[in-house]
Amino acid sequence: MPAAIKPATSNVSEYLESLPEWSRALCSALRRIILAADPSLTEEWKWGPHYSANGMVCGWSAFQKHVKVTFFNGSAMADAAGLFNHCTDNEFSRSIRFNPGDAPDEKLLTAYVRESVAVNKKGFKRVLAPREDAVPAELLEALKKDKGALAFFEALTPGYKREYIGLVTTARQEKTRLARIEKVVAACAAGRKPNDQYKK
Repeated sequence: MPAAIKPATSNVSEYLESLPEWSRALCSALRRIILAADPSLTEEWKWGPHYSANGMVCGWSAFQKHVKVTFFNGSAMADAAGLFNHCTDNEFSRSIRFNPGDAPDEKLLTAYVRESVAVNKKGFKRVLAPREDAVPAELLEALKKDKGALAFFEALTPGYKREYIGLVTTARQEKTRLARIEKVVAACAAGRKPNDQYKK
């Protein structure tokens, strides 16, 4: 007989009980503050405790030496109190990191949760901006030595370019990196897209 599916609250409660005393107390306070901030919030268990209202609002997680609250639409929030101190370079999310001994400011955190709920209510969407992957300098220099290879590479779709760039950037050793650069240049000079040799 399959095990009964646990409600999210049970998963969150069990997770809390598994934490060391300092982070359990802090996370319990965060949970209470978040749930009290807005009645439309639903507690969920994804890869950890999450709170949703018209989409993901926030979540908290405990680590060995810190706890963090992440606002999944934080990039669209004002951060009026300057609380965001972690993941500030993320395209969408912003986090507040707490260290042992820190205590959340209930009034400010409540205001942040309510702002995040309001952002979602206005129709916030997590849409990635198109990006161009940077071509490693060594690869670019090698391609420039063969005009045909360079022209072919530049005409590739972003996806194909990304595959060739990834082939070079994932090399752990310099010798491997140089060999892969040579391989990419030769493939481009021959007019081959990534993995063409495996296609019939």
